[in-house]
Amino acid sequence: MKTSLFAIIVFAPFVLQTVYAQPTSRLYSARYDEFNTVAYACNLDGSGLDTLLLPLRPKAIAVDWRSTPQKVYIGLLPVSGFGKIIRCNTDGTNQEDVVTDVTGVSDIELDLDRRKIYWLQDTYDDDRIFHADLDGLNSNVTEIYATTVASRELWGIALDVLNERLWITERGGTCYGSYIRQMDLSGSGLTTIMNPVCNPHDIEYYNGKLYWGDRDGLEESNTDGSGMVTIVGDADVDGLAIDGGYDRVYWIDYYLNKIMRVDIDGSNEEDVAVGLGILTRLDTDYNPAAVHVGQEAPLPGAFALSQNYPNPFNPGTIIGYHLPERSHVILTVYDLLGREVATLVDRVQEAGYREVQWNAAGVATGVYIYRLEAGSFADVRRLLLTR
Repeated sequence: MKTSLFAIIVFAPFVLQTVYAQPTSRLYSARYDEFNTVAYACNLDGSGLDTLLLPLRPKAIAVDWRSTPQKVYIGLLPVSGFGKIIRCNTDGTNQEDVVTDVTGVSDIELDLDRRKIYWLQDTYDDDRIFHADLDGLNSNVTEIYATTVASRELWGIALDVLNERLWITERGGTCYGSYIRQMDLSGSGLTTIMNPVCNPHDIEYYNGKLYWGDRDGLEESNTDGSGMVTIVGDADVDGLAIDGGYDRVYWIDYYLNKIMRVDIDGSNEEDVAVGLGILTRLDTDYNPAAVHVGQEAPLPGAFALSQNYPNPFNPGTIIGYHLPERSHVILTVYDLLGREVATLVDRVQEAGYREVQWNAAGVATGVYIYRLEAGSFADVRRLLLTR
C-alpha cells in the first residue's frame, strides 16, 4: 500500500537554515460571489474540504501559520460600500475585526516577523497599498503607495520579508500600460522591473524567484525581472500561492474556477479542487517568504542519509538527508520483501539539509527499509513502525 508524503521541509543552500520549520498541510481559498459568503480550507490534494462561514463575501486570504493557534486573515467586501479585514481560527470561528472601512481589498500578504498585514486597494482609478499591525484593531494603518491612473488595477502583492522588499502587479488597458514593480516595505525605492507585461494577475515571491500569471501562463523570473521562463503555458492564473513545504505553486484558473498545482520545475501539473464557485485568492499554511527563517549555514560536505526519528514511531517519523550539490533525489520506503510502500521524494532538489516527514497511518506494523538515491550516491536504513 502506497502512502503519500506528509511534509517536506526545505533548507535553502548557503542562505537560510530554518528555525520555524512548518510542514505544509492545508490550502485556503476565498469564494467571491454575491450570494455565497464563504471561504474554504482543504488538504493539499483537495480532500477534507471545510467551509468557513463569513459575514461578507471574501476577496483575499492569507494564513498566519506562525501564531498559536493558527489564524486566517480575510479581506471581506460587500456588493457596495466599505468592507473590512478580519482574522479567525482556521475553522472560521472566533472572528475578529482587524481593519475596518476598507475599499477594494484585492490581495493580502503577511509579514510575520514584524507582525504586519499588507493589502491592496483596487478601485480602478484610486489604487493604494496599506499596511497595519496584525494584532490590533485599526492599529498603525499606513498608506505606502498610491496611483490614480484611470483604469489601473493593483492586482497582486508579494513580500520578501528577509530583504524587506515587495512587488506588485499593476494592470492597465494594454500590455504597455501594465507593470510589475518593486519597492521596499515602506513604499520607497519604487522600481519597474517589467513593462510591458500582458494582463498580470497575482504574484508571489519564493526562494529568490518571482512567480506570477499573465497572458502567456504561469511565469517565473529573477527578482529584477530577468531570466523569465514560462512554467506552464496557457495557464489562466488568477490567485497564486506558494507551498514552501513541497516546492509547489498553486493557482486559481479564472476561466474554469478550479484550483491547480504544479511543481516549481514545471512537472506534475494537476487539478486539486473543482466546483467551488468563483474563487479569487488562495494561500497555503506555509510560505517561508513570510518570515526571516534563520541564519547563514554552509552546504553539507557530503551526501548522507540520517537515521529516522523517532524510531520506533507511530505513525509519523522524520527522515533527514544531506545534499552537497543539486541532485535528482529518490527517497523510497520498502517492506522486507522489497515491495515499495511509499515514495517520499522523486524530483530534482537544490543542495542543502533536508527533512521529510512520513505519515505511515494505514501501514502495517513492522520493520521497513528506506533508501535514498541522489546522483551516484545511495544508502539504506531501517525503521520500525509500532502501534
